[in-house]
Amino acid sequence: MKKLLYLSLVFLLTACSSEKTDEELLELDRVALNENLISGKVVPYKFVKLMIRGYASEGTKSPKFKVFKKDSDKLVQKMMKLNHADDLSVKDYWAMYQIYDQMDEFVTQTDEDEFPVILDAFRKFWDGTKSANYFKGKDKAEQEAREHAFLTVLAMASSSLGSEIALYECAETDIELLPDSELKSNLRFLRGFVFMQKGLYYLSENEYTNNLEWLKKNTDIDLRYTMNSMQIGTFDKKQSYVGYRAMNHVYRGMDRLMMERDIDHERALEDFEQVLKDCKTLKIDNELVWTIDVYVQLEKGNTDKAIISLHKLKKSKLLTDDDKALIDECIEYLKKEDSETALKEVYDKVFMLRIASSFTYNRLKDVNTKKILKNSKVPNASKIAEKTEVLENAVGQIDSFKNGETLKEATKKAGEEGESLLNEAKELFDF
Repeated sequence: MKKLLYLSLVFLLTACSSEKTDEELLELDRVALNENLISGKVVPYKFVKLMIRGYASEGTKSPKFKVFKKDSDKLVQKMMKLNHADDLSVKDYWAMYQIYDQMDEFVTQTDEDEFPVILDAFRKFWDGTKSANYFKGKDKAEQEAREHAFLTVLAMASSSLGSEIALYECAETDIELLPDSELKSNLRFLRGFVFMQKGLYYLSENEYTNNLEWLKKNTDIDLRYTMNSMQIGTFDKKQSYVGYRAMNHVYRGMDRLMMERDIDHERALEDFEQVLKDCKTLKIDNELVWTIDVYVQLEKGNTDKAIISLHKLKKSKLLTDDDKALIDECIEYLKKEDSETALKEVYDKVFMLRIASSFTYNRLKDVNTKKILKNSKVPNASKIAEKTEVLENAVGQIDSFKNGETLKEATKKAGEEGESLLNEAKELFDF
């Protein structure tokens, strides 16, 4: 009996310590994603979206939402009329915050996709569209996917919204409902980058793997628009395909490098070797290529070649003074033929990921979101694009009002209006 118990315990411990499969690790990332969606600006952001989507709702069984809708509809109508965030007064934003303060729990627990799509809210305001003509069923689900997809792009290109809002929109997007296209592949690429930034490497890897499989099935596709958007270079149709393939291998390799298993590191090296091969074909010579070349050459023991790429990398405008100091340190180790210390303690995977991220962010900041929205074929795209600044500023103001000091600053700019608001705030904040 004791022997049986011992064998059972050994079996249990072995099973617990065994290496997890790709699918198990991917599922762990999915769980982690759902646990990290309500933080920072996410709730204020979701609140503003619910205000807009709720404006199109003509009936609800929720008593809380009835109060929420009654108080918010007037603010939404005012927002619809504006093209610039500065046109909303401090009083408007304070009224919005007061609603938020009462409704934050409702917002946190509510699935925004239970409400009409954003486009229906705009259609109701602009054209008087009634609920009978709203998106429904499959059409509604597809429109929601398009809206969440565009807002992912908007968030990543926005200095005020950023990656935490992009992560929320990624989680809300049912990407499989989008038509198979260059735009869907671009979204997968961006989703992969968002997941990577949040340490969800298996989710990120999955996006790039799906993209690479899609490229294998669509060898004749024209990707010049994509490569122009990435600002990598000017290529013809065939070259653009190779360039986009290389970019997906870059970030899948970065994901795999950040993982813990030996098999993942072996796969990363395969990705990086493909990147160098494709970039040599296209004569691409930039920070990503130098970063990857250093790693590959160090892994292969080619110290002299690694030093050449390090010198190139050191001249990049994307690097800080501290980064350049690390590169100098790495070169010194390599001159002493100590490539192991250089790779593990100086030129490590975190350093590589930081350079790759800087490279991408440097391009995202110049993304033309209005053009992307137009290419996504969302109806009334130009009108919706005009409201993005108002959306961003509303989220920022609500998030700021959570800190009572912000209201004190607002009173200095708002005169009598500000004094009145300050008096109202005394019940919420201890000044």
